[in-house]
Amino acid sequence: MPRNENQRSRIRRAALAAGAAAAVMGSFLLMAQTAPQSREIIFVPRKIDGPVHDPANFSYWYGPFSECASVADFNRDGKLDIAAGRNLYLAPDWRKISDFRDGAETNGPETDDNSEFAMDVNGDGWPDVVSSGWMRMRGVYWYENPGKEWFASGGKTKWKAHRIHSAQSLEGVIHGNIAGRGDHDILVNHWALVTGQGLTWLEHLDRAPWFREHVLGPEGEGHGNGLGDINGDGRNDIVTPAGWWENPPRAAEDKWIWHPGYKFEGGPASHPILVYDVNGDGLNDIIIGAAHTYGLAWLEQSVSGGKRTFTHHWLDTDFGGFHTMAMGDLDGDGRPDLVTGKRLFPHHGRDIGEFDPLFLFWYRIHPGGRWERHLLSYSHLPWYPTVDTGNPPPNYAIGAGMKLNVADMDGDGRLDVVATGKSGLYILYNKGYPSKQREKNLLPDELNYPSWIPWDTSRAQPGVQGFVSLFNGKDLSGWQRATHWTVEDGVIALKGRTDRQEHNDNYLWTEKQYGDFVLDLEFKAAEGTNSGIFLRTSDLKDPVQTGIEVQVAWYASGRPAGKGSLGGLYDLVAPGRVPIRANDWNRYTILCRGSQVTVLLNGEMTAEADLNQWTEARKNPDGTANKFTRPLKDFARRGYIGLQDHGTPVWYRNIRIRTLD
Repeated sequence: MPRNENQRSRIRRAALAAGAAAAVMGSFLLMAQTAPQSREIIFVPRKIDGPVHDPANFSYWYGPFSECASVADFNRDGKLDIAAGRNLYLAPDWRKISDFRDGAETNGPETDDNSEFAMDVNGDGWPDVVSSGWMRMRGVYWYENPGKEWFASGGKTKWKAHRIHSAQSLEGVIHGNIAGRGDHDILVNHWALVTGQGLTWLEHLDRAPWFREHVLGPEGEGHGNGLGDINGDGRNDIVTPAGWWENPPRAAEDKWIWHPGYKFEGGPASHPILVYDVNGDGLNDIIIGAAHTYGLAWLEQSVSGGKRTFTHHWLDTDFGGFHTMAMGDLDGDGRPDLVTGKRLFPHHGRDIGEFDPLFLFWYRIHPGGRWERHLLSYSHLPWYPTVDTGNPPPNYAIGAGMKLNVADMDGDGRLDVVATGKSGLYILYNKGYPSKQREKNLLPDELNYPSWIPWDTSRAQPGVQGFVSLFNGKDLSGWQRATHWTVEDGVIALKGRTDRQEHNDNYLWTEKQYGDFVLDLEFKAAEGTNSGIFLRTSDLKDPVQTGIEVQVAWYASGRPAGKGSLGGLYDLVAPGRVPIRANDWNRYTILCRGSQVTVLLNGEMTAEADLNQWTEARKNPDGTANKFTRPLKDFARRGYIGLQDHGTPVWYRNIRIRTLD
């Protein structure tokens, strides 16, 4: 199994760098370290329940706790509830009913519940629970929902248990449409071939005993299996790590055909194995994970000359423990995404990579078969060499367990993720993409705090948060020569100018050029002031046509803001609001990263632009005209920073920059 340690180190460094960026300058600098075109869905985790860390009583933060959950409206109140092992959690406040059923017993560090799902087995309209176990249960059971009176009484009795399959080496169960009458059939998985057993499925019936057992044969027996239409005949076949069983026209009566057309080389496989047309060629492919070692892969199906083949593609070899997976459209683009992750301590510390970071990932599957990995959760696991160690339990160590659920748990129209494992039961609520709506900042102004004192001097020191000064407060070192620009009391001032004319040959320019950066400075404007901060200017003889200007000007409160107003990008983007401090110092923070330009005035975002959207000369994306004779998408991404001489007084101080190149 290939393992790229350098790549794994890079991933860890990237995670640390992202955390450091957030600490440096909050969400603004986190934006600066993310590619402009990249947008991440926000998932908010909520811990519903978990084990108590009490080593003296052999209970730890890592279990025992149920590693499977079922999602359904068990009490039929219109809200999705959760069953996890012996506990039932009722929405919306997740009121816990303990020991509502048998099975799922604690056995040392484990819980005897390696798979479960909700299904109305007997057709009475109340969702039941189907569960399997490999220790004391040694079989598959369904637990009968007693109905309305049971919930009204507070759940005082246990749900009735019905055994439907007995087996050794039982790895789990999934449900789907095998017989062609609905998705209530059950596929059983045994992790090893045992004498007298074979690959088994349970046909759902419309009357008691509700299930009939069918054994296909020994082929394909082993850790992991799944359901899906491999040959395109409209019937769900059975996929295994070593081949697939072809579903005949009458699944319960006709002979199934075994096809040993591939072999997964990653050891014990995930449960379930998924079937999906990854590359959009009309042929379903196979998605399969390594349950107890490293690797996640997809097997690309091809048919040529009547021969069916599968080509192996590794998606991830730097992570492992992909014991389970599920699919659902998390990003709302109409295509299902893959949700998977690492099972926490599946063999109590003996598996390969068990102490690697714990994670949940989701993968966007692009047309053509390109995969894109995104984080749901990523946690470092502390080392516990002995039970008396002083290491504290980690916060929000979320594992994939043995069963993931993808469902809309809060009714907002977005699919959430329910994950349960040895560390507890979690819901990761899908809040969608962050809004680009820039509303008024409703926080109290910092000047209203009784404890507020000016902090400008310390803020502008070189080296703070990775910034360096562009202005030393004493002279114009680092700036090109210009007239009428002076330094007094730590301030750059334009003096002796009252003609209100553009002096394009007398801007104050930096000596160096800059590409991607965060520029932070303060300015003060008097009534009538007109100036600007020019960014990435490539031709100093023609700054108006080769630079982007952030407007610096006097602004009268209450006046409608336009594309020439303070806080905006001149002639391009009008500010949404102008949070000005009249007759006082104001602060600009400006991000330039690739085609992205973002402006903050006094901590509030007032304008942003993706220059790649300016594809025509003299025309803004909104259809209005501008002055530029070239499309802004063609502007240089590196150039000089300048302060405009527009023939009116203006003042600047505390100018600093942080480069992002």
